[in-house]
Amino acid sequence: MISLNPSGFACSFDEQNLENLTRDKGGKKNFSANRSRRGRFYNVVTCLHINNPISTFWTFTIQKLQTDYPITDQYYSGQFQRLLEGLRLRYDRGVQNGLRDYVWVSEAQERGNIHFHLITSTPFIEISFVQDYWNRLICQDSKNSVDVLANPCKKIKNISGYFAKYMSKAHSKGFNGKGLKARVIYARSFGYSRNFPIFDRILVHPQRLQRDFPDMEEKKVTKEIFIGDGESIKIDYYYLDSEKVLKFIQKEYSTIGFI
Repeated sequence: MISLNPSGFACSFDEQNLENLTRDKGGKKNFSANRSRRGRFYNVVTCLHINNPISTFWTFTIQKLQTDYPITDQYYSGQFQRLLEGLRLRYDRGVQNGLRDYVWVSEAQERGNIHFHLITSTPFIEISFVQDYWNRLICQDSKNSVDVLANPCKKIKNISGYFAKYMSKAHSKGFNGKGLKARVIYARSFGYSRNFPIFDRILVHPQRLQRDFPDMEEKKVTKEIFIGDGESIKIDYYYLDSEKVLKFIQKEYSTIGFI
């Protein structure tokens, strides 16, 4: 069987080998059928864009130099959640500058301050309104604490890479680890609204998948995982077009549950 998720990542495995790996060989720590937390993030972003195309990319910063990270990370993260909740309630009430569908992440700047990135498919939110709201919540007076880019990208396959580029410079080749950008964040670092459908991974027979992706074997990467005592298992990984994958899932598995 092949494990497939909406971001275009898939892998095939022998179920008996996986069962042996799970029970007798130290668990699934080297097996990534479910992908990493980063993969989960990519999956959610892709589903957001499929549900309603992403229209804006926001960045929220803090003017005052941050100290005592375990305490202040929690404080600023809590205020950011208050901002999201307030904007969501505005949408529910049908008033101007409301927010509906979104995904957010937090990271540290090189000087150590936490800041937040938000992508949303909700258009027509006034930056001046949001900036004043954010400034009030964290007790600052700044004219550049909020930045927004409109229509960051058009194609689904570019969404995850685009957001990751801004989410952390550590994802780029030029990152050299200067400053405090790589420090630990002492709060939630990723979240999303719960009002758009998110398709989890599904299991598909290889022959069925190959009908829609005839070139999938050309994009296969095989990795060997050693499980001890000279034994190993082989996993085939595929990286497919996420636009086509979403259409495939929606067409063939319209009755599957959401997570």
